[in-house]
Order: sequence, then C-alpha cells, then structure tokens
Amino acid sequence: MKRSFLNTVALATVISTFSMVAHAGEKWVDDWKAYAAKTGEAKHAEWVKQISDPASVKLAKEWADLRGYTASSLIAKANLPKELKPGLVINKDNIDSFPWLKDYLPQADIDRIKSSEWFKWGEIVIVPTNSYYMSRGILEATRKAVKAGDNDKVGPKGNLLTSDGKQALLTKADVVPFLHPKNGQELNWTQAFHSIGGDNLAFKHFDLKVCNSSDKVERKYSADLFWAKFHNRTDYKPLGDIAGEEDAIEGGSVYFLKPLDIRGLSAVRIRYADPDKTDDFKVYIPSLRRTRTLAGSDAQDPMAAGLEITWDDWRGYWTKIDPRKFDYKMVGEGFVLGQPDTGHVYVPVTFNDNGCVVKRIELELRPVWKLQVTDKTGQYLYSKRLLYIDKENYYQQYQEMYDRRGNLFRIWDDARDFDPKTGQAQWREVLNWNPISNRMTHMDMASSWKQLKKGLPPSLFNIDELRDYR
Repeated sequence: MKRSFLNTVALATVISTFSMVAHAGEKWVDDWKAYAAKTGEAKHAEWVKQISDPASVKLAKEWADLRGYTASSLIAKANLPKELKPGLVINKDNIDSFPWLKDYLPQADIDRIKSSEWFKWGEIVIVPTNSYYMSRGILEATRKAVKAGDNDKVGPKGNLLTSDGKQALLTKADVVPFLHPKNGQELNWTQAFHSIGGDNLAFKHFDLKVCNSSDKVERKYSADLFWAKFHNRTDYKPLGDIAGEEDAIEGGSVYFLKPLDIRGLSAVRIRYADPDKTDDFKVYIPSLRRTRTLAGSDAQDPMAAGLEITWDDWRGYWTKIDPRKFDYKMVGEGFVLGQPDTGHVYVPVTFNDNGCVVKRIELELRPVWKLQVTDKTGQYLYSKRLLYIDKENYYQQYQEMYDRRGNLFRIWDDARDFDPKTGQAQWREVLNWNPISNRMTHMDMASSWKQLKKGLPPSLFNIDELRDYR
C-alpha cells in the first residue's frame, strides 16, 4: 500500500522536531530518527518521541556514565557483518544467504523462519538498537554505593551479602550488586536483582493463548497478576520497606479469570532472603475449595493445565538461587537479536488472525553475557537454562531451557513495556514455545500503570484474601 506524500512529510517533521531536543551523540536516538523517517510508520515516530524526550535522554546518559558504555557504543566497537543493520528483512527465501546469522540469531528462531509446519514466522525486520536502563532511584543508590566503594559479595551459601555480612536485598539501598559481573554467580545475582525492574508490577489483565502443532488455538486463559518488592523501594509508596515482611525479598500473586473451569485458581509466592528458607508458596484450587502449600519441586509444574509455563518460569526465571543445587557459569558474551522493549508504544510482533503464526517480528541487536544455570541434583525439570543477560539493564533478553536429556525444551522471548522517561518497565508480550511438543503459548500483557501509582494492597499477597479477589 502506498503512503501519501503528505503523511510521510508530516511524520518526518515530527521526528525532526523531537530529535532536536536530544543532544548530539545519542546514537540510539539518531538511529531511530533516521529509521522512523524511512519507514514513515506512526508507531516508530511515537517511539522516537519517547526516547528523545529530555527526561529520557538525561536518564539514559547518566546510566551510561555509571556503566561506562551504552549498547550502541559496544556495537560500534564490534566487528559486525555489514548487512546486519536496521532495515534488513530476513525471510524464508533469503535466510540462507546470511551465513553469519547463526552467530546472532538463536537456532530456535532460525527454525521458525524456515518452518512450514508450526509456529511459522513470515519475516524478521531489524530495527535500531535502543538504550535500556532502570529507574532514577536505583541509579542514585548505585552511584552512591560505587563512590563509597560499598561492594556486595556472594556468601558461602550463595546468598547476596553486604560488605559487613548482612542480607543485601533486605538491608541495603536499591543498588545494582555488580555493574560489571566477573563470574556466573555475580551475573546471576545481578539479573536476579533486576527482578521486575522496579518496585511493583500489575497486569489487569494478561491473556494467554495456547496454540497446537497445527497452528490452531487450543485454549485461552486470562488472569490478573501482581508483584511487589518488599525492601529498599524507591519508585512507589510505601517507600523503603513494607511492614511485616522483614525476612522476605519479594512476592508475586496471580488470579485466573478464564476459562470458567479454572476461574478462581490463585497463587501467592513469597521469596525469602535466607537460602535455607523455602518459598512460602500457596495455591487456592477452587474446584476442591482448598488451599495447597507447594513444595520446591511443585514449582516445576505448569501454572495451569495445558500451559507450557511453569511456576518457576513465572517472570521468565524465578527459581530460588542455591549454588548447592545449581551451578551458575558465565559461558560467554557477545550479541543476540531480541525483541525491542517498545511495548510502551507498540508491540513488535504482528500475528495472523488467530494469533498462532507470526507474520512479522522486529528484532534489535543487544550486547549480552551468556549465563548457564545447570542442575546439580538430577531431579530438576531442566538440565540447564541458558540466559542471554543484557549488558545495559541486566535483564534476560532471551532464554533457552533444556530437558533432562539435553534437548531444547522451551524458549522464552519477550518484549517489555519500557518507559524511557522513568526507566521503569513491565512486560508487554511473551513468546514461549516448545520445539518437542510443537506448542506455543503467547502472553499478551496489559500494564496497569495507574494501579502501581495507587499501590498494591497487602491482600494481594495473602492467599486467604486473594482467593476472594474479583
């Protein structure tokens, strides 16, 4: 379809106006400005508006000064293929002409482009690399700790401790533990610190769609989900610590609304700092009218019948850290193509009518460390996980999960609702697929920013009260 000349000129004018706000040298802004002017798409122009805002630029630059780099500066120093740049379109017809692609695009994604059977992808479009970061509260606390030489350490049981031996996530200000992690345990704790990316998380609602091997919708679910950090809060009231949660780091809760046969299924999981104290994990089962306390092994079960996502996959990766049970190893670093976190403006994936086939997906190049989490017990669902941890915001850009035989079992690839002005982020959508059963679960998540400002009542994290939630 042809775009009108006037519309293209209007969009270019908007992009040019907002680009003048940013200082010279913000490469991610300049790259997006040029790309949006070329595509002429309103969603790209609006994203330029967001990242060009003075508040966005200032926060991004301060984080860059603290880290010592941006994603763009790391890419500029790398020896990359000349073809790997914004605007490149990859599809089934041309993918074999890019032999270098395997070094940047996980094989599971390559298989989706080449597939003619299930969860097919029509085309990948490369978009400019963004700059991602966390909130100002975390920035200022981390900057203060770095200046004072106040360094965290990993204790003998694998827990995160302050320099004087206290539980860091309970007692210390909101500080990134290791800005430049040197090993697997430091990297794992840094991504765990990122957690939900802020104080609270709220979705009303998030919808899950399960597609089978014939690209047909098998089942649909809908739920409300909440999360809260209990200590060192800097973004939303109550600031500081939440009363009554002296030993707990954080809590998550979920209440299923659909389908009717599981409506009311709800769960609350509280994570403790003590490595020897198991999660307080309770699920209310409406069909039985009873509350069940789940043990650690139960967290490997699906969140609901028919879902590929387990309780430990909740949030992508929420297994309790324990080096006695898992080995955490930094196995490399480099770049990966992942979905851009543009969810505050638009979703980077376009589906067919039933939502089981990807017509178009945008990906951006991200600098990452590779974290391998290997099971030592021989009893865990996954023999290992491979997480691609972003070097800017310390969040997992992509994750591969392997079964007990070492076969690729599940993939987690998401796009977040990142607000460039505040550095806060929630999820926007998740692709989770199983190349063994040939099933895919898609999560479409609506961030409830207003709910975060109002606050999350304690009843959301008490199973006896949550089960009466409406």
